[in-house]
Amino acid sequence: MPAVFHTFATRTACLQALADELVSHLQHAVAGLGRASLLLPGGSSPAPLLPLLAAAELDWSRVQASPSDERWVPAEDEQSNLRLLRAGVPGAQWLDPRQGPTPEQAAQRWGEQLQSWLPLTAVLLGMGEDGHFASLFPGMPGLAAALDAGAEPAALPALAPSEPRLRLTPNLALLRRSDWLGLLVFGSTKRALLEQAQQGLGDWPVRQLLESGVVQVYWAE
Repeated sequence: MPAVFHTFATRTACLQALADELVSHLQHAVAGLGRASLLLPGGSSPAPLLPLLAAAELDWSRVQASPSDERWVPAEDEQSNLRLLRAGVPGAQWLDPRQGPTPEQAAQRWGEQLQSWLPLTAVLLGMGEDGHFASLFPGMPGLAAALDAGAEPAALPALAPSEPRLRLTPNLALLRRSDWLGLLVFGSTKRALLEQAQQGLGDWPVRQLLESGVVQVYWAE
C-alpha cells in the first residue's frame, strides 16, 4: 500500500494534524539523538503550516532543515523557498541549497551536506497538478535517473516548465532516506491524480514516488 490517505473536512484541520505529526517525529528524534532533520516544501499550500510548526513546543535550534527543492534565484528573492521557510520557522538551523557559484556545483555540495543528515527525520513534499514533486518535473532532462529509487542519494540541477526554470532538487533516492515521508495536497483534481498514480496509471513523477515506498498523504478539499 504505497500511499496512506489522511482525509480531513477542512484544510485547517489537515494542517493542524500534519503539524502535530511532524512535531511528534522531530521531538522524538531530538529526545533520542539530540538533533533532528527536516525538509519542507515552499509554495502557497504549505505556507499556513509554518506558524503551526513555529509555535510548537520544540527546541528548533536542534533541528537541521532545508527546502525540499529551491529555485536558482538569490536567497532573499521573493521566489526563494528558503526565504519563505526561514521567515516562517526562524528558529530552525536552515541550510541554503545555494552552495556554489553554478547550479551544478551548488547541487553537488548541497547533496553532500544532505547525505550527512541521513536518514532524515522527516520529509514533507508538495505536488503540482502535473504530478511533479520537489523539482522533479515531467519531461525534464535526467528525470529517469533522478527517479531511480536505487540510485545514490544526491541533489541535482532541474528544469521547470515555468520561470524561474532553473531549480535545485534532491533525487528520489535521497528523499526516500527518511524515517517519515509525507505529501500535502489540496483539491479534488490532485486527489484524482494521486489515486490514478496509486493504481499504476499515468507517467507522472509522483507515480514513482508512490511506488518506491509508503507515503503519508494529507489531503483536504
